[in-house]
This record gives sequence, structure tokens and C-alpha cells, in this order.
Amino acid sequence: MKIKDRLILSSITGTIAAFFADLFLYIINLFIPGNNINMPGLTLELFLNIDPNNFDAVSQVLGFVWSLIVGAVYAFIFIILLDITGWNNLLTKSFMLVLNLWLLGAGTLIRLLDLADYVRDEPISIAAFFIAHLFFALLLAYLTKYFGIPNKEAN
Repeated sequence: MKIKDRLILSSITGTIAAFFADLFLYIINLFIPGNNINMPGLTLELFLNIDPNNFDAVSQVLGFVWSLIVGAVYAFIFIILLDITGWNNLLTKSFMLVLNLWLLGAGTLIRLLDLADYVRDEPISIAAFFIAHLFFALLLAYLTKYFGIPNKEAN
């Protein structure tokens, strides 16, 4: 099933990629001792200013949903970028976009907004967070190629 509508395509691909990236990070975090980053918790801190020590079940679900929305927004930016630059080299473009957004978000915004201070000195946790973003980029490129239809004007 190919999807031409950019908003629906980005909603589907971004949500699926974010879901599996969240799951991937959750599994990695099971093996990391000490504090670790999870995307739902980080989105709760960023968007709702909820203290990470006060997460209840409802907050976790809400954070997970916000995380999926962020994935869909990343996907929308990616698909618009593809329509502008062409649908060649999807994987490279996906990695470039996600890594730049990760660098802006994790490297700048998190520090400026004083978020996730409980893991800033945990290099293994930060590496796991980075790897989960690489996994998201890989899934995003694959899903976009599988479900998407290139914009004829860009190619």
C-alpha cells in the first residue's frame, strides 16, 4: 500500500519508527546499570515539565504518546526534505536529519532547558539514547521507502 498524502505518510512512518525505537531503547536500558534516558520520560520533562521522580502510570502513557508524536514530526520534516531534494539516498538523508535533530535536541536543548540532568554524566545511557536515534533513522528510511510515493516535481 503506497501513500501519497504527506501528512498521513509521516504520521504512519514516524509513529511506527518511534514505537520501535522506544521499545529498542527500553530493551537496551534493561542492561544499563544506574540512571538511563527513556524517550517518554524525556518528552514528559520537555513538553509537560513533569519531574522525572514523579512519573506515574498515566504520565508514562502520556509521555509515550508524546514520543510517538515527536517521531511523526521528525518523519514529516524528513518527507518534506525528500520532496525538496529528491527521493534518492533515503538512508543517508534520514541519518543526516535525525542526527542533526538529535544533536540540536540532545546536545543543545536538553542542556539549555536543564532536562535529564540525572543522566548527563552517564555516557553509556547517552550512547544508548544515540543508538536508539540511529535505529529510528534506519526504520524511518525503510518505512518511507516502503509506504511512500516520491513527489514527481522533486525528481
